[in-house]
Amino acid sequence: MSGTSKLFEEIDRQYGSKVDTMSEESKMLVGLPYIANTEHLIRARVKARRLQTQYNATQPTSALDDETAAFNQGQTVMSEDRKRILADLLEVPLSSVARAEFEPPLWVDYGTNIKLEGAFYANYNTTILDCSEVRLGDGVLFGPNVSIYCGTHSVSVKERVQGLERSLPVSIGKDTWVGGGTIIMAGVEIGRGCTIGAGSIVTKNIPDWSVAAGSPCKVMRTLSEGERA
Repeated sequence: MSGTSKLFEEIDRQYGSKVDTMSEESKMLVGLPYIANTEHLIRARVKARRLQTQYNATQPTSALDDETAAFNQGQTVMSEDRKRILADLLEVPLSSVARAEFEPPLWVDYGTNIKLEGAFYANYNTTILDCSEVRLGDGVLFGPNVSIYCGTHSVSVKERVQGLERSLPVSIGKDTWVGGGTIIMAGVEIGRGCTIGAGSIVTKNIPDWSVAAGSPCKVMRTLSEGERA
């Protein structure tokens, strides 16, 4: 049995007596099988798609911005329009995205389950299927075409033909760099100060201070004390 299947079994046991009282969204967030096509979840995804479409159509600076001043301040990616739409997408105060930069296009499922813990930068074409919580530590950096897939399915065909889906959270620690084209799978925790090589597929947890790469992603070495911030 795979590690994910074992985890799903543990989750099912933990919440077994509570399932009948839980909403589909609550089931989704804890890893239980759930129906995604409820009215509430459909509305939430439609809202996210509208906002990300607006975001992806924005310019680095708006017509009202002084481009020279923006350049001198080191702010050439996030216009005020982008910040406002991003805050709406994540459903957080504007101050929470003050140090976040996402190069369009950006693709999400809900947006509301993405938790920024400080400064963050993502290059072009980030995809985050945030059916569960995605926690991004202060100073995390993404190369282009990085994908996070919280959404998944059981290997049980019986479960899939019932239209049931699964989801598990993802977290990435402070000061981690994720190389371009990396895919991070459901349930993965990447530690602090890690470097993930381009094109990796991360299926298991990566400990703090690791340099890791490959498909599946494996730790190649651990940073020395002198290399750690």
